[in-house]
Amino acid sequence: MAARLVRTLTALALVAVSGNAYAQGTADQAVTSAQRKKEGEKRVAWHDSTAIWQQRATAQTLGIGGDFQSTDPYYDWVFYLRPRYYVWENDTSSLSVRGQLAGSIELTNSDTTTRQREFELQDTILTLAPEHAFVKHGEYLTDLTLSLPRFVLPTSRAGYESGKILQVGVRALFVQAFPLREGGDWLARGYLGFRGGYDYQFARSVVPESSTLDRVTTDLEGHLVTNDQLAGGALAEHSGVIHGIVHGDIFKDFIALESEFGLDPAYKFALPAVTPVCNVSTGCVQPTDVSDPQRLATSTYLDVYLEVLTFEHSLKVSAGYENITAQLGPDGQRRGFFYSPDAKLYVKLEFQPDFLVKRPEGKTALGTPRARVADARLRR
Repeated sequence: MAARLVRTLTALALVAVSGNAYAQGTADQAVTSAQRKKEGEKRVAWHDSTAIWQQRATAQTLGIGGDFQSTDPYYDWVFYLRPRYYVWENDTSSLSVRGQLAGSIELTNSDTTTRQREFELQDTILTLAPEHAFVKHGEYLTDLTLSLPRFVLPTSRAGYESGKILQVGVRALFVQAFPLREGGDWLARGYLGFRGGYDYQFARSVVPESSTLDRVTTDLEGHLVTNDQLAGGALAEHSGVIHGIVHGDIFKDFIALESEFGLDPAYKFALPAVTPVCNVSTGCVQPTDVSDPQRLATSTYLDVYLEVLTFEHSLKVSAGYENITAQLGPDGQRRGFFYSPDAKLYVKLEFQPDFLVKRPEGKTALGTPRARVADARLRR
């Protein structure tokens, strides 16, 4: 009897040990599976890098808006390469290196280029971008992205020939996303954003100058002298960005409408004081000067576009209208916020190759404002 009891207890102990081992093994497998799933959700380090081809034409060229004194049709292609590399990131924060290389081809015979169909390289942007999501719960997101520091290299011909050396600054992009009709196909979500920034311009001269230009002019005494000055206005020493953003997902995660608008103030370099011109026979004369030269200039910014995602969301097609212009035109007349001679209509193709390699789990591109808005559109 005692022997039978011992055998029974031994068998129960073996069953309990094997059950615990099985349960532990199952738990370990579950943890390993969860870890593998979490690791599989990690995107490639260069995710959100994009390549853009944009076609633009002035509204007047397409017969929209009022006619101006002279006809100057304008149509161009603009190419952007915006690489991005994430040095470190987790579910709420990240640190990335971002840049922008851009160039354009003007296809009409406009006066903006020297030769017809001339390719122009634009200024290059490099920035270090820390980002943090303060709130990330369901459809709600409170996110801040900084471009700190932000460098603009004068790689464009207009930039380096005018005396620019380097522009250093900072950008901040704050986004608040929220549901509109949660779970619905139409107007499911949206977000509001604010973009602000400051830049300081290092330059070789106060006014645009080119060392290759030797233009012959006459001084106050009637002598012929050479001059390398390109324009009469001074370069902008300080510049800022004050923009608001409104976005709404129109249909599911495929169609959205967005608008960005605001002001870009600039404070120009101070012109040197005018000194008297002296002549031995006639004495000294004080040249005529502006008593109170204005150094503050402002540009208005308006960009409204409709976007559609195609090809597994790796290609975004946008059609929009932009009016980015100086508030005071060359003719001395103030320009409107909604329309000016610089107003353009455009079609843009934006390719995001990482979606073909690894799409993020959960919501798609239009449903993740942290991934979409945080690109900060570095050219701004």
